[in-house]
Amino acid sequence: MPIAQKRREKKRVDYHPADGQSLPVVRLGVLLDERMQEQWVLDSLRRILSMPGTQLSAIAVTGSLCRKSFATRLHRLLDGLDKQLRCRYERLFVLVDIVAGLAAPMFDIGVVSNSDGWCPDEAGLGTLRRCDVDVWLCFSAIPPRRSLPPVSRLGVWGIEIGRNVSATSIWAGAAEVDAGSPVTLVGIVDYAKPGNGLIYSSFSATVKNSVRRNRLNSLCKGMHFFRRLLESQKHNGATCRPAQAVTLSLPAQYPESREPTVSALARLSFRLISNVAANQLHLLRWRDQWQIAYYFKDESDKLGCRFERMRYLIPPRDCFWADPFAVEYQGRYFIFFEELPYHTQKGRIMVMEVFENAEPGAAQVALERPYHLSYPFIFAWNGSMYMLPETAGNGTIEVFRSEAFPLRWRLHRVLLDNVSAFDTTLWEENGRWWMFVNIAEPGADSCDELHLYSSTTPLGPWTARRGNPVISDVRCARSAGPLFMSQGNLYRPSQDCSQDYGHSVLINRVDALNDGDYRETTVRRIAPGWRKDIFRTHTFGGSKHLRVIDYLVSR
Repeated sequence: MPIAQKRREKKRVDYHPADGQSLPVVRLGVLLDERMQEQWVLDSLRRILSMPGTQLSAIAVTGSLCRKSFATRLHRLLDGLDKQLRCRYERLFVLVDIVAGLAAPMFDIGVVSNSDGWCPDEAGLGTLRRCDVDVWLCFSAIPPRRSLPPVSRLGVWGIEIGRNVSATSIWAGAAEVDAGSPVTLVGIVDYAKPGNGLIYSSFSATVKNSVRRNRLNSLCKGMHFFRRLLESQKHNGATCRPAQAVTLSLPAQYPESREPTVSALARLSFRLISNVAANQLHLLRWRDQWQIAYYFKDESDKLGCRFERMRYLIPPRDCFWADPFAVEYQGRYFIFFEELPYHTQKGRIMVMEVFENAEPGAAQVALERPYHLSYPFIFAWNGSMYMLPETAGNGTIEVFRSEAFPLRWRLHRVLLDNVSAFDTTLWEENGRWWMFVNIAEPGADSCDELHLYSSTTPLGPWTARRGNPVISDVRCARSAGPLFMSQGNLYRPSQDCSQDYGHSVLINRVDALNDGDYRETTVRRIAPGWRKDIFRTHTFGGSKHLRVIDYLVSR
């Protein structure tokens, strides 16, 4: 359970080739419309060039291609206001000289422009081909015309937010806010391919009250996609398929708006003001509180909940209870969960016994640390009980061993360090252990990307699956409780955080789980609303006899 959705500036865990493994050299070209670009462009290029066997061969500059319409000028004014209110000190949007920041030959090329984009002229095409690069990385506020004539072996890659909107344009991310879309698409396109040219994609939750912040959230994740593609190409000899962002398809009503119009700006301004006002009014009148429900299940329970049998645990008004996990131990029943006092904003792990008559005992502190704890995943191994709480606030994944169940736990091992990891969940199958964990790129949202690790023991050492993340989609990536078997199938509960953090729980059937492939299919949604005052639910699970779920209400 996150504090402010737990956006942390931690370094992600990268794959590194084994010692002695030789990799082919990849030669890069950079295609710009202006020398002055935002800092994120330089950061993404430096990240790529830090890869062994990657070199920058040339920088080509086309000259400014931006159209100076009245709507474009008006949007720049609105963007400046958004910057002062929401992103005043954001360094990724600071303008820098890309050519000065990179040591590579630079030259100008001519272009031919029309209504559907631009293309290098004949002399420019010849110049680009003579550079003999493997791939051109394009950072142009106006996307090139599709499909570009061939100028390199792997094509011409650009990063877009939404449909046909370059990430370098300040309009990027605006159409999604204007249309009220719950998700924002960010991906890498190959402009040398016909159609949309999409070769890598992901979905983030749309930031409803700031276009600039919506663009920033997409960039914090998307600026790493070039490197992921190149790593895949270097190891596999071909560009990788998209991460499993499309377990759920693109929304049917996803907006498409390549540039601002006066009417779109009027709608956008009204929507922004309305969203901010509604949020502030809610904060003045209500305090949201997570609560827990449970019941003893029977053989008729399959993938969902028997809401009519629920018993409710109501925390004191000065805290919330969330992330429940049911545990059966020596014939007794326990619910472990996160308690977060509002005045400290630091979670701790609590435990409550549930007796056979379904009456609850008193809530007691099971584990508290100097940093935030949540999501208390409990498992048994080799005769001992272990807890794997979320410790993203400490930049670690830690496992604790029980000294006297359920109240005494001691830190046993740090599984991963210097990592922004959320809601770690383990599964054992045929002597192989799998770790499902959300890992956030620096500054990116914690709900977007699911990574997979494997080991022969739950205590490690853990090996990251090559090609992580296995899912890059805010609608289904983040874990929502323990995996479970039902009628011979394996299921993974996950959160849909697109409308709001922890809005719904999805039940996903795991169709493939191995070193080379992970696939799942959503088969059921547990949505809020089984009581009219409930408007979110984000953790679901159970033991053999006890089922638990949490939900959000306003008090």
